Amino acid sequence: MSHKRSLNVAPNQIKFVKSALRRNSCPSQKALAEELGLARSTVSHFFNGIAIDRLNFIEICHSLGLDWKGISQTETTPVEENSYYVKRSVLESLCYETLVQPGALIRIKAPKKMGKTTLMNWLLQEAEKQGYRTADVNLLDADEVSLSNLDLFLRWFCGCIGRQLEIRREVLHELWDEEDGSKVNCNTYFEDCLLSESDQALTLCIDQIDRVFPYPIAEDFLGLLRSWHEKAKRSYLWKKLRLVVVHSTEVYIPLDVNKSPFNVGEPIELSEFTTQQVEELTQQYQLTLSPQQIQGLIDWVGGHPFLIDRALSILKNLPDLTLEQLLEKAPTLEGIYRSHLQELWSDLQEHPELITALKQVVNADHSVCLEPMLTYKLYSLGLVKLAGNDIIPRCQLYRVYFRDRLGTI
Repeated sequence: MSHKRSLNVAPNQIKFVKSALRRNSCPSQKALAEELGLARSTVSHFFNGIAIDRLNFIEICHSLGLDWKGISQTETTPVEENSYYVKRSVLESLCYETLVQPGALIRIKAPKKMGKTTLMNWLLQEAEKQGYRTADVNLLDADEVSLSNLDLFLRWFCGCIGRQLEIRREVLHELWDEEDGSKVNCNTYFEDCLLSESDQALTLCIDQIDRVFPYPIAEDFLGLLRSWHEKAKRSYLWKKLRLVVVHSTEVYIPLDVNKSPFNVGEPIELSEFTTQQVEELTQQYQLTLSPQQIQGLIDWVGGHPFLIDRALSILKNLPDLTLEQLLEKAPTLEGIYRSHLQELWSDLQEHPELITALKQVVNADHSVCLEPMLTYKLYSLGLVKLAGNDIIPRCQLYRVYFRDRLGTI
C-alpha cells in the first residue's frame, strides 16, 4: 500500500487531540516542540489539522500517547486502525464490557510508556460513542499546595471536571460551604452539578493517581473514590458515574481495605508484548523480518510496546533503513529513541536519589535489591522490571544508554 508523505489530524479529532496536551501534562505546544526538536509551526499545524510531514506526525502522536492511524486523515487512503495497541483486543473488550456497567470502576496499572494513556484515550472515545459525557483529570497538574490540603485539592479537582463539562466556575464557589466539610461539598457538587444535570452517564478518567500517594490527602481522596463506587450499588444517581483510575506503581501506602479503590472494580494490568505479538504486529505493518531479526529487536527493547511500535513504524515509513542500522544507533542520541531517552534522563534529574540507584542496577550483571521506595520510583518510570523482590533494567537499550550516561557520575 502506498502512503502519503504528509498527514493531518481529521477535523472531528482536533478537539480530542488538543486535550491530549493536558492529559500528558505538557504545558504548551511550544514546550512539546522543544521537547521533540521540531519547529513550533510544525506542532501548531498538527494541532490545527494542517498537513505536516508523516514522520513528524507520527512522532508527535507517540509523544502524546495517541493512535496516529486513528486520528489522521488522508485524501487517498482509508485510515487503518492497527497500531501497537490493537494487539490488546482482549483488554479492550474487558474494558468496554466494564465501562457500560452502571457504577463501573476500571483500574489500569502499568509502568510509564506501556500504553496506559493510549488505553485511557480509547476508553474516552468509546464512552463518547455510547453517548456518555467524558472528563479526565491528570493529577500531575495539581500543585504542591493543593496536594497538601484536602479542601484545596477537592476544589481544584471539581473545577477541572466542571470546566470540561462547561459548568460555570461560579457554581462551584456558590455551592462550596465551609461548614459542611470538603468531602461533603465534593459529593454535593457531583450530585447537584455533574450527575443530576443530565441523563447521560459520566465517564471520569483520573490519570497518574499515584501522584497523591505521598501526600496527606491520599487516604481521604482514595476513600472518597471508593465511596462513590459503593454508592453506585444503591443509588440511581451514582450509577451514572463510570470511574477509570490510572497508575504506574503498586499502592505503597497503608489503606483500610474497606476504604481502598484498589481492591474493587476491574483491574487491568498492561504487560510487555510476547514474541508472538511482536510477530503479529510486524505482519500488520506489512514488514518482512526474519525470526532472527525479530528476536534481535526483542533482545534490545524487550517486549516494550512503545519501543517495539516505534521501531516498526520507522521501518515501515523509511523502507531504505534496515533494522540493523536502526539498532546500531538505538542507544545513542542519533537514534530513533532520542526523544524518549532524553525524557527519561530528564525525569531522573528531577529525582537525584534515583541516579545512584539506577547506576547500580545497569552496572550489575545480576538482579539488584533496593530500598522499596527507590524500586517503586524506578519501576513507575518504566526503567526497570521486577524479578521477585529485586529489579533488573527493563531492556538492553536502557542498560547501554544509562550505563554510558551515568558512567562519569
